Amino acid sequence: MSFRPLKWLRWLTPGLKIKRWIFLGALSLLLIVTSLILSLEAIPITRAFIKGLSYFIHDISSKIPIQIIALILFLIGFIALIYSIRGLVKQIVKPMQIGSRRDVVELLWLERQLKKRPQVVVIGGGTGQSTVLRGLKYYPINLTAIVTPFDDGGSSGFIRKELGFLPPGDIRNCLAALSLQEDLLGAVLQYRFKGIPGLEGHPVGNILLAAATEITGDFLKAINMVEKIISARGHVMPSTLFNTKLCAKLKDGSIVEGESNISKSIYPIENIFLDPTPPSAYPEAIRKINEADAIVIGPGSLFTSILPNLLMKDLLEAIRNSSAIKIYVCNIMTQPGETGGYKASDHVKAFLETLGFLPFDIVLLNNKKPEKLIDYYEEKGSEIVINDLSELEKFKLKIVLEDLLYEENHIRHDHKKLAKIIFDNIFRGSKGSKLR
Repeated sequence: MSFRPLKWLRWLTPGLKIKRWIFLGALSLLLIVTSLILSLEAIPITRAFIKGLSYFIHDISSKIPIQIIALILFLIGFIALIYSIRGLVKQIVKPMQIGSRRDVVELLWLERQLKKRPQVVVIGGGTGQSTVLRGLKYYPINLTAIVTPFDDGGSSGFIRKELGFLPPGDIRNCLAALSLQEDLLGAVLQYRFKGIPGLEGHPVGNILLAAATEITGDFLKAINMVEKIISARGHVMPSTLFNTKLCAKLKDGSIVEGESNISKSIYPIENIFLDPTPPSAYPEAIRKINEADAIVIGPGSLFTSILPNLLMKDLLEAIRNSSAIKIYVCNIMTQPGETGGYKASDHVKAFLETLGFLPFDIVLLNNKKPEKLIDYYEEKGSEIVINDLSELEKFKLKIVLEDLLYEENHIRHDHKKLAKIIFDNIFRGSKGSKLR
């Protein structure tokens, strides 16, 4: 391997926190060498050195033997050397934990830049939130996903009921989306066991989170453990730690309990509520919102994935008081049992009626009409969300119209297109977006 001086000079780049450890190590070696020279006074070659130091240590050496001074210098130097090596190794190893094959200096630079990057919080649940995260993880931002923890169906519902943990399903989706090795580790998290009694239908990620919770004794520590295992490019956390139930009052006056039952409702939803109401949101979620430069809400199930997060008064108040750019990503298709017949303005109106104000300044709308799967979706009672711009303008919001469509096996937001609009056209204030 050829020696390239300019490449080695990159280690001296300001802000990498490398030079301080190198300097401390050099100083510690100087102390150790000095102590050894002092301890070898009997050797002629050291006498000249000691004589040169006599001016500085005369007063001390007249009271303390030179050997004791040498020992003290050696111990100080040795401890400083160990500390400098520890700090240097820790600083180099830390960024390498993200599993990248990049150059070490480049990783250190990335680690430094991450601390300066914009803080973006994505609020929601289900596949919609994971779509946003999947695209944004490749941009130079610090990502935090705040996830609804009220699922009570399927594997998540079983774990919640039998083990007493918060439901892991939506958190698992976000973790898989944030993995830097999503094709491998993300796919493993999402894999559901088949044909195995007791494990049938359970995703690996749910089992892993449950096992990590048993090991650590803490659901939050379990999430952090899995984040490290899969090299997650961001953090995931529930909106609250309280195990409560999501309920809905329907237009016919009846009450439906449980997230899994709400979307099966025949009658339209009048409002939603939590029973019992959590006394507070997760404090770290509040802190992340307070530090956020941008807050992205949605897309996803309006009444069972998005709005439930905003039912905690302290979390909602944090969003209200935040100076961050606040973005709502409106759904492309309506959802039977939740938003049947809803236009874009109806989605926005649901926030106003439920919360009393709009927790966003900007609405992202898809303006590309699906073509392939319309009949399939209509058979299931789902329609294209109509962009009724004249009604939306009454809310005095910025409206962004872009092609956000992904249409292969499903009609949903394209994670690459969506991330580009959020980052380039909104966060950076690019002129490319169509702001009304």
